[in-house]
Amino acid sequence: MFQKIVLSIVLFFAFSIVAFFLLIKVIDFNEYKPRIQKAIKESTGYEVMIRGDITLSLSPAGVSIFDVEITNPSYHAEVPFAKLGSFDVALDLSALLKKEIKVRHIAIDSLSLLVEKTKEGTFNYELPPVPKITDKKAKEGDIILEQEDGFPLVNVKKIKFSNANIVYVDQKSNTQIDFDKIDLDINHIQYDTSKHHLQALFFTADTHIDKIQYGRYALKDLSMSFEIKDAIAVSENLHYTLFETPIQGSGKFDLSGKQPKISIKSKIVDLKLAMLSRELLNQELLEGNVNGDLRLSFFVGDSHAFKSTLNGFVQLYGTDVTLKGYDVDKIAFMLDPNQRSKGFSLGNLISGATGVLKGGNTLLKEINTKIDIGYSEIHLSDVALSTATNRVAMKGAVNIIDEKFIDLKTALLDARGCATFEQKMSGSFAKPSLKVDDASITALSNVILSFSTKPKTAPITPKKNDENCTVFYEGVIKHPVVTTTPLGE
Repeated sequence: MFQKIVLSIVLFFAFSIVAFFLLIKVIDFNEYKPRIQKAIKESTGYEVMIRGDITLSLSPAGVSIFDVEITNPSYHAEVPFAKLGSFDVALDLSALLKKEIKVRHIAIDSLSLLVEKTKEGTFNYELPPVPKITDKKAKEGDIILEQEDGFPLVNVKKIKFSNANIVYVDQKSNTQIDFDKIDLDINHIQYDTSKHHLQALFFTADTHIDKIQYGRYALKDLSMSFEIKDAIAVSENLHYTLFETPIQGSGKFDLSGKQPKISIKSKIVDLKLAMLSRELLNQELLEGNVNGDLRLSFFVGDSHAFKSTLNGFVQLYGTDVTLKGYDVDKIAFMLDPNQRSKGFSLGNLISGATGVLKGGNTLLKEINTKIDIGYSEIHLSDVALSTATNRVAMKGAVNIIDEKFIDLKTALLDARGCATFEQKMSGSFAKPSLKVDDASITALSNVILSFSTKPKTAPITPKKNDENCTVFYEGVIKHPVVTTTPLGE
């Protein structure tokens, strides 16, 4: 008898719940769309247009809204800055029976978000400031005081974004960044009421982004798992593809300040130089692979903010790399005052005439690039290459904000690391100025004199070894060991 009573009670509640939801299912909530849109406008200030249907579900208990557009009435009200393919909210049924609202999860599909920064420095999603009234005896019709700082996701435990696309446009710098096909799962959401804004949030997340495009530069297949606490997200398994090369490392994303700060550390293995030169230099210049490390940090913002805050280093090293279009050994031969070479002149060297410097390829036995980046300047700490017979090095710095060369020098080296030929570069990227020192001019003059048909031309005098020369380069690239075979062997 007792079992029948319990079973009857259970069946009664079960049928009551089913009947309740069946009743809700027959209600057409689309009739309430104007009221919902008006309520959102009054509470947030944004215009929301629900173009699709509003439907209810039983398992899980929740509501789905389709085809939603959001506009800012104070900025191009005719153009939505956000579109949602669907917005789903699943509720905790047991909490509903206790007259409580707890959200099991929120799912947003096919979000399209356009973020524009105007020439005046404002954003397209910003609303005009709402005047505040501090007098508690505000009259009827006066603007109501804003509520105390809170966070609407207190009872949300999980949020999922699928197939989201974000476009950031800076009208002042005329730059654009595209984030394509973002999938983001946010879990274990907790909120500390003693803190404010993002500092109050804790959650874990997994994300994947198909591509981040900035101009002609692209970062692909970015994925990571991270934990955010006190507005700082940390990931120890950051993966991405750069220049068609898979790279892994770690990252830190600091959202606690006025501008987000990103710090990344990565190990580079078999970086494809062909793709690097194609995307970074916009030409077919290098072929081969290199290994290395990078550690960079910067603040997120416009191009000026990125360049002025970029800090860290990049180091790449490789062997048997092909330099296309230039014969380094031939150029070195031309610069040797003890040799003769037809068709060469100092003017051709400085102007970089194609007939003299271009043509042929060079197999670089070793190549090393170590640059240190410090807030607007890139310093060439250890940049050099070697062929089978020659070694070339560069040093100096580049200002990436002013786009100027700072005492940039390229030198052909002897076995001691001293410069047998040195060329300086100054000026701007658009109008570089090339200078050659007196010793190099003397060496080049000897070569030019050797081309003269005048009988009174002075013979070439071999350059004497300077025992007290100033060493130009002392890095990791060693001078090639040139072996000669005696004649007749």
